[in-house]
Amino acid sequence: MLDYKDVTFSFQDRRRRQRRRRLALLLLFLLAGFVALGIHRLKAGSAVAAAEDLLLAGRLQEAGQRLRHFPSPLFQRANFRELQALHDLCAGRWPEAAGGFQRLRAGGAVTTLRAGDFLARFLDRGEYSRLETYSTYLLSRGGDKARWFHAIALAARLDADGSDRDLAGLSASYLQANAKAVDLLAGFNRSLRGGRVDYVFDRNDEPLAAYDVRRGASRPLVPGMDFAPFAAQFRAGARRFRLTLDAGLQRRIDRLFQGRFGSLVILELPESSILVAYSRPRAGGGGDAAFRQRFNPGSIVKIVSLLAYLRSGADVFPLECRGNIAAGGGVVYDLEKHGLVRDPALALARSCNVAFTGMARAAGPAALAEMLGRFFFNGPGWNDRFLHFAAGRFDTAGGDLKLAQLASGLDGVTMTTLHAAALAALFAQGGEHFPPYLIDDAKNVLGIGYYRHAARPQRLLTDDLNFLKVRQAMAASVEDEEGTLRRLRGIQPRLAAKTGTVAGAAGLDAVIAGFLPYERPRFAFALRLEGAGRADAAGADFLRELLPILAAERP
Repeated sequence: MLDYKDVTFSFQDRRRRQRRRRLALLLLFLLAGFVALGIHRLKAGSAVAAAEDLLLAGRLQEAGQRLRHFPSPLFQRANFRELQALHDLCAGRWPEAAGGFQRLRAGGAVTTLRAGDFLARFLDRGEYSRLETYSTYLLSRGGDKARWFHAIALAARLDADGSDRDLAGLSASYLQANAKAVDLLAGFNRSLRGGRVDYVFDRNDEPLAAYDVRRGASRPLVPGMDFAPFAAQFRAGARRFRLTLDAGLQRRIDRLFQGRFGSLVILELPESSILVAYSRPRAGGGGDAAFRQRFNPGSIVKIVSLLAYLRSGADVFPLECRGNIAAGGGVVYDLEKHGLVRDPALALARSCNVAFTGMARAAGPAALAEMLGRFFFNGPGWNDRFLHFAAGRFDTAGGDLKLAQLASGLDGVTMTTLHAAALAALFAQGGEHFPPYLIDDAKNVLGIGYYRHAARPQRLLTDDLNFLKVRQAMAASVEDEEGTLRRLRGIQPRLAAKTGTVAGAAGLDAVIAGFLPYERPRFAFALRLEGAGRADAAGADFLRELLPILAAERP
């Protein structure tokens, strides 16, 4: 039996309790919603910051992936759209970037990105087109920083008047706080108005070339060098280049070439920096013939042929040279009868074509082609920022006669003066290769460096013993009583070199590649004298004048 006498019951109390429960649930849902919104907002903010960091670090692909998987379109929308436009700008998608910035400007969007960091990045890297595009977009928001960077961008684009107008619009406090940088920019604008800007310098900061503002072209201040590729870079955005050249040495080489035609490259070891690049071609080729004009190098190629033979393990010595040898239905000739050739070192020192025919046959065409390929023939050459240095070419087709001619450099092979100097450097350093380079560093319009060359050595071969044998044979070219450079016997510093004499358009061309001093090589070089005569005579006479100049160079 149930007793209800002490229990009170009311439908009104029940409804009150139900309302309280519903209110509690509603508050709980609202709280959960606020937490979720906060989490989404934090995720969006974190995604924006991460994408910013990636763009500033130049990691475009990763930044693009972040933007494609942005957590929510509801938060950080303006930041997200500006990041998209910046990503397009960094990736070189100019129309997309311009459209994105235009839409943001038209909508009056306010963002919280680190705009100053992006402006500084574009300036530091000399990316003036990007700097101008982004600073122009930011100008609508006002403020000194956007106007300052816009002034820099206009000056770099050679618009001195526009740059000065921006400088005049800066606040007095900003001008005072940045007085040194403002003076630098104003000085550059004065140079633009004066019509001349020195912009290419040698290793000692002596001007090598000036930009003629009115002509829009480069004016060389040293002979034997073409600065047109640098002028093209300057027109795209003002910058300063420091090269590895020595202006004083370049002028002394010019005096040596009076009455002579050809080219000369001198590399400073171990890093193969280009100390001299002199071009005075007899016809065509221009001032950069040393870098891109290919020619038949003659017996210079024999240093590579000798290495291929030594590595093959074959032995064809001693052999008799009678001045010619039959090969593949033809005849290979020598300049003289060498008689008994005891070993491969004498074959190189005396440049015996007959001996090299026998050596090429013993090594085989595949071994010779493989070795030429290792030494950059038929390869892409070398790149140095916006410069390209061509390498040599050789023809793999043909039978026994072609093989003999290729091994001695008589036919089927061409190279540039720079390539010949790079070969000499390789043998000087026992197979270690530093790609030759000319641009040591580059700075933006305010003198802030954005590029510095970093040496990256490569080991072509680890066969030091055979490299040593070739080096010794190159030294014997000078020191052997019948060597092709015997006219220079006893000269100091001790020299190792290989000569080549080839028929050119104006007679015999003298070609020589080598290095010095022999014991601790500091310089590698290659020269071509067009129509001068035989390398063992005209080439030796030129070297006799050149070596004292190099010996006087300070370490």
